[in-house]
Parts: sequence; C-alpha cells; structure tokens
Amino acid sequence: MLLLAIDSSTRQASLALCSEETLYAEETWLVENNHSVELLPAIRRLLTSRNWRPADLSALAVALGPGSFNGVRVAVATARSLAFALEKPLIGVGTLDIIAAQQRRWSGPICAVLEAGRSELYAACYLSTEGQDEQGRLRQELRRLGNYVLLPPQQLVAYLKELAASSLAVPGRRELPPFLFCGELKAATCATLRSSLPECAFAEPLLATRRATTLAALALPRLLRGEHDDPLRLEPLYLRPPAITASARKQPLLNAVGQPRSLPQSETEREERALQH
Repeated sequence: MLLLAIDSSTRQASLALCSEETLYAEETWLVENNHSVELLPAIRRLLTSRNWRPADLSALAVALGPGSFNGVRVAVATARSLAFALEKPLIGVGTLDIIAAQQRRWSGPICAVLEAGRSELYAACYLSTEGQDEQGRLRQELRRLGNYVLLPPQQLVAYLKELAASSLAVPGRRELPPFLFCGELKAATCATLRSSLPECAFAEPLLATRRATTLAALALPRLLRGEHDDPLRLEPLYLRPPAITASARKQPLLNAVGQPRSLPQSETEREERALQH
C-alpha cells in the first residue's frame, strides 16, 4: 500500500509517502499562511522525487483540524479532490490526535493543545497504553479522554483536573499524575498553564512538531481494516465556525469551482485534474 499523508493544519505543514513498513519520502516545513500556494507543489515534488504519479497512490490520509481555518480547509479540499478523482480510499484524522500520538511514550495524561485565537485553546486529553503485536513489536494505543474542547487556559486547567479526578485518580491518593502539554503554544500560554497546574510538563518544541508519518501511522490500521471516509462528506473539524465572507471580486471563480464535476475518463486526465483542483 502506498499512502500519501497530508497535514497543513497550522503554520507547520507536513507530507509523507509511505507503506505499512517503509517511509519513502517526507517533507515538513514552515508554511506560515501560504497553504493554498505551497501545498500542491509540495505534493508534486514529493511524488516526483520517487518517480511516482498520483495514480500510483493506494490511499490518502488527511489531518482534519482543528487549527488554522485556511490550512485545514486547503488540506481537506486537496485530499478530497485527489481521493475523488483517483478513486482512492481516504482517511481523516484529528490534528490533536496526531499531536498527542507523537508523545505516546509519556506514562501520564497527554494534553494536545493548539492556539485558537481570542485567548482560547483547542485541546484534548489522552492516555497511552502499550503492548506487543504478534511479531513482538511494541504497539502503543492512544485513548482520548473526553471530547475535543475550546476553552481559555484557566478553564482548560479546571476541565483537565476534573477529567483526571474522574478518569485517572488512584483510590487512596489525592495527587494526580502530571500532565504533558504538547502542541504549538505561545510562551504566555505556557506560563499561564504552568501557574495554574505546577505539576505539568511541556514537550520540547522541535520534537513536538507534527510529522505526517504520525498521521500515516494512525491512518494505516484503519485502512488495513477496510475502513475509509466518504470524500464527498468528509468535513474539517473546526470546533468554532469559521468567519468567512464571500468576496465579490472572486465570486465568478467560486461559482465556477462549485459546479459539479464528473470523474475523469482517462488516467492522464484523472491525474491532471487531481493535481489541479
């Protein structure tokens, strides 16, 4: 299976080409706010580096957010278009799940966090368990505790304490296991979280950078079980409705793009249309 994983949820973007056993190519870079300009050329570059074409792909995976409205929208739209045009399976994975999965060796609760603007944070809490598969390889499973939330830092701490008390407290003990915060956080946010929850830790920023190989690792088991998402129905996970207004100057283009399209009739047409839209 040849999987293309796409993640441009924030100002950091990442792509990976891999199979169940092999990472063939990966690119992770600072995209800032240029998602719509840089993502497709990066996909072309990654495929070309291995002399592959879009038709060689077996499946796609995409990070669904939350995160940057523009970044999430571009990634999901690109993955949906490729999956639809090439008739390939598509899997969507929450961005906070990807962030937490990179810290699965932490023995306590993991809190994946992203800045949401308006002095709020996107967050979710996880717990990692480990075991071995039939070949004796270490497998670490990630279990999400509670829902994805959108809260100010101090309210997030109160939510985490309540969640930990109900899900992680050990009978006869008052102390709770320390939380690990991971994600793209401002220094001021880290200071606020630490002042409200002194017994916490923060993942090292470079090691916490999202990599598309982690997205691929979360998507592959689902693909191997025969699961996939409908590319016509898969939607970004925003948590907060995006404030988008239609531009009168761009309206004709938006109308043209919004027209229904039929599937390409030839392999060449299919590839060209997949990488153009």
